[in-house]
Amino acid sequence: MPLTPHTVKALAFQLSMPAMHSEDYAQYDQGIRHIATLAGYLSYGLMALTIGFGILTAMGWAKRMVSRNAISSTHIVLAVTALAFGTLHGISYIFQTGENFGLINAIVPFVAGGEVSVGLGIVGLDLGLAVALSIVVQRKLGYRRWHIVHYFAYGAFALSLIHTFMASPEVQSFGILGVGVIGLAAACLLVFILRVLPATTAVGLRIAPAEK
Repeated sequence: MPLTPHTVKALAFQLSMPAMHSEDYAQYDQGIRHIATLAGYLSYGLMALTIGFGILTAMGWAKRMVSRNAISSTHIVLAVTALAFGTLHGISYIFQTGENFGLINAIVPFVAGGEVSVGLGIVGLDLGLAVALSIVVQRKLGYRRWHIVHYFAYGAFALSLIHTFMASPEVQSFGILGVGVIGLAAACLLVFILRVLPATTAVGLRIAPAEK
């Protein structure tokens, strides 16, 4: 039997847990999938909140209710937590014993015949991480260029939505999870449309605060 990275991983796992039977491995993999699935949904939900909160902040609503420091801290906490759960979602699959899914598959999209839905999710997570890390070099980039980079967060969320819909049978069936996923996406789309409306139109429709 050739020694592939997957074979080595499986052998190492078997040596570390010699008492487990095939049924135990199946339960172990099922537990991993449950963790990955929960982390994925939490990441998507928190990313939607991050996007929505960011747009409402740019429109001036959040500024009327809380201080600037509180706004910045809340936005950062939401974004970092979303990315943390997204990373956990992808990394979890590496620990499955019944799937040939290694670290390279979790990092590089579409590698080794990877599924399109998985690749799109990886690209979305990579974009989100890039946006988050860009704050470190914000001064070097300058605010204008950094702000342009920040717009990639919309692309990250869109890819996350596509990944969630393509990879989740529960979402495709439009059950409770499906309604929740589509509802969050619709809410983000609504506030985005309100964001791009001309300022005078938004104020006239009373969906944005007037400048004082």
